[in-house]
Amino acid sequence: MPSSEITPVQFRDNNGKAADGKLYTTVYASGDRMRRALLRLFLSWGLAGVSLFIPLAHFVLVPGFLIAGPVLAVMVYRGTQARDRAEGECPVCGERISIKLEAGDEIPKWTYCPACNAALQITESN
Repeated sequence: MPSSEITPVQFRDNNGKAADGKLYTTVYASGDRMRRALLRLFLSWGLAGVSLFIPLAHFVLVPGFLIAGPVLAVMVYRGTQARDRAEGECPVCGERISIKLEAGDEIPKWTYCPACNAALQITESN
């Protein structure tokens, strides 16, 4: 079962003003990573099986899905954690913000405030 982890971060603007926030991360155990990898592998190979019945396109789709399956499975298995979101207060406008992050995003990260569109950097708290 994946577990959630909350890490303190800071939102900084271009002028150096900072506000505290929280970073929410999902951490995957070895069994979860294997389950997710096998799901990607079988899904890709299932799409290769369905692609057999598409005239002409199956010459490209079937080999593509057969190769993509193990590649995706290895990429997913190597991912031990996924960043979910960062929440806090914007140092520019003072609004409460929640910024959706991609699974592979690394901290520090530049982004924009969804309320006032100011440039913000998400950094680890000291």
